[in-house]
Amino acid sequence: MTTDRFKLGAWLVTEDRDDAYDGSSEVENPMKERTRIRVPLVTFDVRFTQQFGVQVAATVPDVTRTATIPRSTGPVQFRENFSGIGDTSVLGWYRMRHIRRWYPLVNFGVSLPTGKTERPRFRPELEDGNLVPMSRLQRGSGTLDPILGASLNRGLDPWTLFASVAARTPLRENDDGLRTGASMEVNSGVARYAGTHRVGVFARLGWLHRRQDVFRGTPVLVGGGNWLYATPGIGILVGKGVNVQAEVKLPLYRDLANKQLDSSAVFQFGVSRAF
Repeated sequence: MTTDRFKLGAWLVTEDRDDAYDGSSEVENPMKERTRIRVPLVTFDVRFTQQFGVQVAATVPDVTRTATIPRSTGPVQFRENFSGIGDTSVLGWYRMRHIRRWYPLVNFGVSLPTGKTERPRFRPELEDGNLVPMSRLQRGSGTLDPILGASLNRGLDPWTLFASVAARTPLRENDDGLRTGASMEVNSGVARYAGTHRVGVFARLGWLHRRQDVFRGTPVLVGGGNWLYATPGIGILVGKGVNVQAEVKLPLYRDLANKQLDSSAVFQFGVSRAF
């Protein structure tokens, strides 16, 4: 979290899910399905005191899904896209007193249902062997979802050790009967400044658990699982209070709940300005 009074950030998260997996094994993708995900993200931090502040984050997801449908008359190219305002999160953070040089911070807040939702449906031409049911193509959960988190860090100049845990826990179905699966992520890693403290590199190891979405009490066809990621990254201070950051999330292991599409990497780029 920022030590300045205000901080504004703009980010882009991008991934291409075009490999099919069943459990931990890569399998055939006969219809050459692909889901391209681009999520611009804007964040705004306000620090009220040295111990307490608030962060607001808004997303604008853009998702494109393609497939090649076999037909007796020849293959049919299928394509659909949705984009627009997604859910908005409002998080409070509280920095606690250090414990043996470890500095704990807790997060608490909600995800607001500002993203448009649609009633889940399954297109007839993709029912057999389909990897991406329409239930996944949602801009938001449609519900007010609690978000909880905590982190620890310790400085050992020029090194910093850190660890974090975060969870989003939807509690009910939305008006269309879909409940988004809860997710939890645990990370730990190390960061190091270089030279005049204008360049910082970091690496973290993370475990992500995501439950399946549920439609009217029944789990949807795909979704859910466990992922182990390694994430290297770099941050560069390019001006007064201006920081540019890039990272890549690489899956080391996955154990998926069913057959589904997944990506070989998740990229994140961003720039922030503290003032």
